Amino acid sequence: LRDASRKHGIDYELLQALIATESGFDAQAVSPKGALGLMQVMPATAQRYGVAADKRSSIEAKLFDPRINIATGSRYLRDLIAMFPGRIELALAAYNAGEGAVQRAGNRIPNYRETQNYVTTVLQLYAYLKPTAALAHGKAGGRIRMEMVPAGGAFGRGNMPSGARRMPQLPEAADPPSPEATDFAMPATP
Repeated sequence: LRDASRKHGIDYELLQALIATESGFDAQAVSPKGALGLMQVMPATAQRYGVAADKRSSIEAKLFDPRINIATGSRYLRDLIAMFPGRIELALAAYNAGEGAVQRAGNRIPNYRETQNYVTTVLQLYAYLKPTAALAHGKAGGRIRMEMVPAGGAFGRGNMPSGARRMPQLPEAADPPSPEATDFAMPATP
């Protein structure tokens, strides 16, 4: 995650929030629609980003490799962020429903309950995981940890075991961010 974050210029915490929502950090997760792995990448999307079958394994099998999955999913997310500049909520909606669905909705979050819940969940997790400027300056006591997965996340999407109730432990960032890197404004949602 740290490598993908640096390479593609995506906040580490945003990648954590997306993966927690998509797969609950289960590298073997499979959605009912066929999305695979940590970032729930569709095989056709992976193929678009250069993942190809070979004699040793299929595209699907490769997407269960966390490095391939994160590399592919983060490149796709980076391209969606560039497609909808300054509108992270639209990039996330496009990650969930496809960029065409967002464009057909007039560059708004499509009127799909799953996509609306998805965007809300990822943005909520991102807000919890991304330290604010107050946290970075020592005015509050550390990072907030999520104990339960919010409604609308991976549990309701059919790609998590129904008996799972707690959110998996999220990996910690290696280095604390600098105060300059922690100032961000949460984008307005339509």
